[in-house]
Amino acid sequence: MSRLFSSSQVLGSTGSKMASFGKVTHCIFDMDGLLLDTEILYTQVTQSIAEPYGKTYTWEIKQSIMGLQRDEAAEAIVAALELPLTAEEYVSISTERINSVMEQCQLMPDTEPIYERILGDLLKSYSSPYPRATRMKVMGTTEQRTCSILVQDLKLPCTVDDFLAQFRRNQLLHLGQAPLLQGAERLVRHLHQHKIPIALATSSGADSVEVKTKNHRELFELFNHKVMGSSDPDVKEGKPAPDIFLVAASRFPDKPAPAQCLVFEDAPNGVTAAIAAGMQAVMVPDERVEEEQRKHATVVLRSLEDFRPEDFGLPAFT
Repeated sequence: MSRLFSSSQVLGSTGSKMASFGKVTHCIFDMDGLLLDTEILYTQVTQSIAEPYGKTYTWEIKQSIMGLQRDEAAEAIVAALELPLTAEEYVSISTERINSVMEQCQLMPDTEPIYERILGDLLKSYSSPYPRATRMKVMGTTEQRTCSILVQDLKLPCTVDDFLAQFRRNQLLHLGQAPLLQGAERLVRHLHQHKIPIALATSSGADSVEVKTKNHRELFELFNHKVMGSSDPDVKEGKPAPDIFLVAASRFPDKPAPAQCLVFEDAPNGVTAAIAAGMQAVMVPDERVEEEQRKHATVVLRSLEDFRPEDFGLPAFT
């Protein structure tokens, strides 16, 4: 798929390059993994469903379904993990579990140190150390698996269920205080302050968005409109098809041309959709996303904090 302009260069994972970009007037944001730190919660929920069947939700599977709409993602997960469930059954189970945890999601906080502190403090109550080898062992595992490893490896005088219950209570107390990565909130408020039209284009459905944005209503009210792919009848095909971004552009009052729109994404499927729509795409990928899957992006950043609005003809940060 060709770029919108041949002079653009991508910022890779190892350093920056000078580039010239097309001027834009409107911005469209993905939500999960870009504005809201929900990806770890989705991973935990999916693994909790897969675990009783002896299956592992690997990064390779996760990467392949990032950005897909709910039903498409469910079909892909059931097929990849060979689960003895229909896609409809998977959606029902996962929706119930996701809704129970999504109210805790924060605006892209640096949560790993918080989780480590929660577990460290909890282990201190048992007079137990938290060795690095054990920390590495639990990284990326589900809550249930984390607690099982800790109880067994550290020989704690409690059951896994007891430790899990304590961990979840402490989680609720601490995650609400998570520090916000300023890139997401600063950029949204900056664009709104300078009257740059902004929209949300997420593969999530309306019910899911309502749950996930509950704690950040004021910020999400700054968007001109929201397109929620899994429940919007005008979005016929999910990412990597361009539908969601074309619908988002069409709902701005002045109906900008695709070339006037800049998309912010974290997922390869989302970037592919944006470029297919004829838009430029700023990608802020998970560090595990391979270089091959970043190459279609107009520019790749480590964080939204690194975004320079003036590169795209937008008002610079002051």
